[in-house]
Amino acid sequence: MEKRKETTIEERKLIKLSNEGKSLRNIAKVVGRSVNCIQKILQKFKKTGMLAKIEGRGRKKIMNSITEREELVIHQVKIDPKISAPKIAASTSNTLGRSVSAETIRRVLIKAGYNGRVARKKPLIGKRNRVKRLKFAKEHILKPQQFWNEVIFSER
Repeated sequence: MEKRKETTIEERKLIKLSNEGKSLRNIAKVVGRSVNCIQKILQKFKKTGMLAKIEGRGRKKIMNSITEREELVIHQVKIDPKISAPKIAASTSNTLGRSVSAETIRRVLIKAGYNGRVARKKPLIGKRNRVKRLKFAKEHILKPQQFWNEVIFSER
């Protein structure tokens, strides 16, 4: 069965206005909602006197915006860009005293403009290494094939 979206304020106002003298079935046909939906909206209106939905429903956020921006999450990434989300989650959980998942940390970092790309691994050839490699190449360029047959090369 398909889940329907929440009723809009306009629909709720229409339900309230049409309630005067009409049956629930007629109102449901006009609005395009079920009789049960119309009945619940009218009951809530009689109980609270409000048509708008009640704010504060649902699970509360574990981390507020101050916690997200300050040293708990983003500061750790600025210090060490290669730190993993589970490690940040563990340290944040210890600091806050509440459990924070790695997925929550990832969401915070994505919201702050960070992404989960990993730097490509490539050999670091500094100035010293460049000079040493060039020197090695010049010294060994004229070596005979027999010399190179006895050399074992590795990738490390």
